[in-house]
Amino acid sequence: MQKSFTAQVPRNIMATCFEVYDDGTSAEVKISSATLSSDKTFCIIDGESNNIYLWKGRTTGVRKKFIGAQVASNLRAEHGFKFKVKPLDEGEEPEGFFGLLG
Repeated sequence: MQKSFTAQVPRNIMATCFEVYDDGTSAEVKISSATLSSDKTFCIIDGESNNIYLWKGRTTGVRKKFIGAQVASNLRAEHGFKFKVKPLDEGEEPEGFFGLLG
């Protein structure tokens, strides 16, 4: 189940993260670069840049990737269309991405 998120991220929190599950649900989780796993999908909300990163692990199944896209779209609708959804495949993270994770 998705938890609510305010568009403003407090300065001491880099990003808010939701893990996506096969059953179509998601849950807010604490994340670090060590937590990212090749078989998982995460939606990471960066309130500073107004981006929602849809991070997809290398071995994540098609179903979980599809569900992740739906979760990211729902988060964007919930938090405002000023947010952009940016899909990321494992290994193709932009510079500075891991800094969001703490």
